[in-house]
Amino acid sequence: MAIRAERFELMARLAQLPQDTVFFTQITMEAAEDPDFLSAMKAAHILGALVGVEAVTPEGLKDVYKDFNCAGEHLVKRLRTFRQYGIHVLGSFIFGLPSDRAQTFAATAKVAEQAELTFAQFVMLTPYPGTVDFARWEKTMQNDTRRIAGIPLTRHWLIPSPLRPKIYAPHPAMSDRELRQRTQGVWDSFYSMKSIWKRSRSAKTLKARMAFILISKLYRRMYADTGIATDSARVARSARWAGWIAKPCRRLFAGRPMPHLQVPPRREIRSVEPWLKRFPSTRCDSGESLNL
Repeated sequence: MAIRAERFELMARLAQLPQDTVFFTQITMEAAEDPDFLSAMKAAHILGALVGVEAVTPEGLKDVYKDFNCAGEHLVKRLRTFRQYGIHVLGSFIFGLPSDRAQTFAATAKVAEQAELTFAQFVMLTPYPGTVDFARWEKTMQNDTRRIAGIPLTRHWLIPSPLRPKIYAPHPAMSDRELRQRTQGVWDSFYSMKSIWKRSRSAKTLKARMAFILISKLYRRMYADTGIATDSARVARSARWAGWIAKPCRRLFAGRPMPHLQVPPRREIRSVEPWLKRFPSTRCDSGESLNL
């Protein structure tokens, strides 16, 4: 409860900033269960959040140790809750999990569309140091002596980016090529011009819609082709496109210089109680209602 109070104090301070100062954060799915927290986020100008959805099936959630999260229709409803509070979601999904099958890709694309996500990223399973996945993967690689540019595969983050593998462990049901192609297909579907134009309706002006389209295409080029494709020519082409698209994006988002802007004096918040009274109810892990 003390940590929760700190979060509300932070958001109370953010709410004092000018209305045109907006923030983007990373948050877990549980936030959708907490209307008071979402209301506080909106008041604090937090208009976007990266949410680690990871998987859309119960089996996939179990693979990433998130089987407490929702799946299927319940997941769609939970993600839509963010939009009800004016918070745009960048949903993050992982492909290459042991339980993934051919139908998993279509199911993921369907959830991303039905949940009305503003943006989405579909990344390949990568064992990062400090995670349970990495420790388990490193054990399986003890007898693997492969080196790339003189660097062992178990230290893949040190391998130069152009030489770095896209997939680090064999999948029980799909080849590396099939995994990449199906993942690329989901990117292509979600970031098709038709889908982008449909999602751009959330923008209030034509200029904002054009900015949304450019940003969507930029994101697609930066992460899909350069992150999944093994064809160096395709990667280089995508990098060039990303550079070209980034220039007009910068013009759309750059503000006018404000040389006379003054830093507002800091107002001391001695207690968060007045703030919490605006959002009196909360929920603990057991689901019981509490009053602060």
